[in-house]
Amino acid sequence: MEILQHQTDSIRAELNGAITGVAAAADNTFGLNPAMMVRKTPGTRRQVDVQANTAILTQLVTNLEMAKVSLRKETPLIQVIDKPILPLKKEKVGKLKSLILGGFLAGFLTALILVFKKLFAGILAD
Repeated sequence: MEILQHQTDSIRAELNGAITGVAAAADNTFGLNPAMMVRKTPGTRRQVDVQANTAILTQLVTNLEMAKVSLRKETPLIQVIDKPILPLKKEKVGKLKSLILGGFLAGFLTALILVFKKLFAGILAD
């Protein structure tokens, strides 16, 4: 796909250069004596280059579009990123960790309740 895209781009650049060359050759031969056919040769060569590059570019664009369509057909809609390894390991919190965490939580909640009780009693006393 990338190779076809690169070839298409390079042929398109050559075609643009050949078209510019035809225009330059036409400018150089403007008002030329019809008997001097040798001076018209570069323009004729450039015109042949334009026709050849146009035919090649047409084929390359066709091939590129067919390659894009076939790539879309081959690309799956769903991709498996990572397969799980079964059985999955169960992660458990240890008893000591749970005991310490529960103690801190109970102490925090007790302190919070006592502070609110004191504030509430102070509001009612006023």
